[in-house]
Amino acid sequence: MSRPAVSVILNAEYPISKLVELGRLCEELDYGCLWYTDLRFATECFIGLAAIAGRTRKIRLGPGVVDPYSRHPSMIASSIATLDELTGGRAMLGLGIGGQGLPELGIERKLPVAAMREAVEMIRNLLKGEKVTAQGKVVSLAGAKLTVRPVQERIPIYFATHGAQIARLAGQIADGVLIANTLNPVAFDFYAKQIGEGMSKASRPQSAVDIGLRVEACISDDDDAAFAVMRGRVASRVLSQYPHWEYLEAIGITLPEAFVEIAKSPDRGKSNPGAAALMPREVVESMVLAGNAERCAQQLAKGLVPQITHLTIRPHAAPGQDVADVLTAFMRDVVPRALHLRKQQASR
Repeated sequence: MSRPAVSVILNAEYPISKLVELGRLCEELDYGCLWYTDLRFATECFIGLAAIAGRTRKIRLGPGVVDPYSRHPSMIASSIATLDELTGGRAMLGLGIGGQGLPELGIERKLPVAAMREAVEMIRNLLKGEKVTAQGKVVSLAGAKLTVRPVQERIPIYFATHGAQIARLAGQIADGVLIANTLNPVAFDFYAKQIGEGMSKASRPQSAVDIGLRVEACISDDDDAAFAVMRGRVASRVLSQYPHWEYLEAIGITLPEAFVEIAKSPDRGKSNPGAAALMPREVVESMVLAGNAERCAQQLAKGLVPQITHLTIRPHAAPGQDVADVLTAFMRDVVPRALHLRKQQASR
């Protein structure tokens, strides 16, 4: 397979000085795009991106991802247009249905497919300089027009999803899609099928949508430490998504009953350190990369199917490790080795 574009997503957990340092490193390592998480009650997403923009020259930048509930689409359009002007045309927009922080804000995540469809239409029309009036099921606007104009004629809009309906919608209207945390080819095929159905419905060619795999990784010579980090991460993420586990059922993942019982509890395992220990190794390794560079390359090679045109890493550091080491190892060691292994497998 040809080499996919490689990008990175950084979580809003670093001081601004460290974030800028990591942004510069990603550019030096030739990552194509840096996505920055938009988390409520953490470092503000667009301010963080602006800080990185001031110290980089070529890497593309975007929120990964904003949602149409906590940020009105008109505000998203204004922010991304400003970022595009600031970066000289390097902005990309990641859009999702959100989740983190919404309950604390008293925001209900209703009609997600309608919300995403309405948001994309509103954002694109505003970015084109149009005066927009819209009365949607979720978002509305009354005669608004941006005074800021982006540099790019069309800022790419990417969806992040693990749901079938949003994947189909991405095939219809998005420029790209980041399929999260699935290294199982059967699972990836499930999502690729939904995207393909969306493209067919909208009569779009295969090249219209950049199909990306977003994978979380802890790359360390200490295999056990790396696995412990990622098992905890997978357990935490799956617990937070309960009871919306339809995607797990669709890709054939069954969790232990003891883990399910923790998920049903009011605190969803937040005070139960044993939850991670119940997460089976095969489930963890079907979603994330964990271990030394060679092990991670082997895991990644299994998930690199031909449809993938974009690969995005969300790095995690093992105890005592700097996340910069993970970013470096992934680009210099894991990706080249995984592509080589994939090529060998394809030639057999």
